Amino acid sequence: MDRDVIRANLTRHLTYLSVTLGDRSICRPENLKAAEDYVTENFAAMGYAPRRQSFTYMREKVSNIIAGDENPGGYYILGAHFDTVAGTPGADDNASGVAVLLEVARLAQNLTPPRPWAFIGFTCEEPPAFFTPDMGSRVYAKKARQQKANILGMLCLEMVGYYSQTPHSQSLPLPLRLMGYPTTGNFIGLVSDRRSRPLMVRLEAAIKGGCRLPAVTLAVPLGGHILPEVRLSDHANFWDEGYPAVMLTDTAFMRNPNYHGEGDVMDLLDLTAMTELTLGLANFVAREGR
Repeated sequence: MDRDVIRANLTRHLTYLSVTLGDRSICRPENLKAAEDYVTENFAAMGYAPRRQSFTYMREKVSNIIAGDENPGGYYILGAHFDTVAGTPGADDNASGVAVLLEVARLAQNLTPPRPWAFIGFTCEEPPAFFTPDMGSRVYAKKARQQKANILGMLCLEMVGYYSQTPHSQSLPLPLRLMGYPTTGNFIGLVSDRRSRPLMVRLEAAIKGGCRLPAVTLAVPLGGHILPEVRLSDHANFWDEGYPAVMLTDTAFMRNPNYHGEGDVMDLLDLTAMTELTLGLANFVAREGR
């Protein structure tokens, strides 16, 4: 897998989402729809047959975009939300996740995964939809449970582009500081609940075996309610429906000072680290279930 090609594709996705479009909030429905269309068109160009899971939110038709194989016999999900907080270009949050999602989906077309994969762009993760029934991932996870879908594991890409080699660039909740977690923000964080820990352990091994990006893991009690910071993305809706899920994150506001602000711009992201993460995830897709 050519790192230069991966980096170029990540750059193209980041540029369109965070520079050409910028604000992709429900307050800018035309931009939110453009992001939705961009994910759809890229999946289609890769050879997938993307479909929309549509619903109405704030009088606007919005859609999750699904590609790949939602196989009744069991499948994995890689997902990322493509909306932003109003007023921010959302480069890290979450154009970074969408860029990696699209590039892993492209690489997966040249692999022979042992188990089916679905690649999903989720709408309406950010406020005011956050923690409501209109969160795109909640709509998906709830319907999956109602239909008794056999989701073997869900991986959530939530802000995966901001890294720092500066000492003390990583802030942490007090319990994690006391547990000796690193205080330099140069790693990708993998967060699971206890039910999802086996999935996280396999993911950690695949990332470490497939790329050069350090990975740090955290398993919390079921549902993660004891540490609210670990529930702040789409994976929590899968936890709540009883599915194994892992969040991959640069830890958001605990590292990135531009979180939910106008300064969340593409120039501050680490394309090298994002390229490595893409390779690590492709390794996981290729080997999971063998």
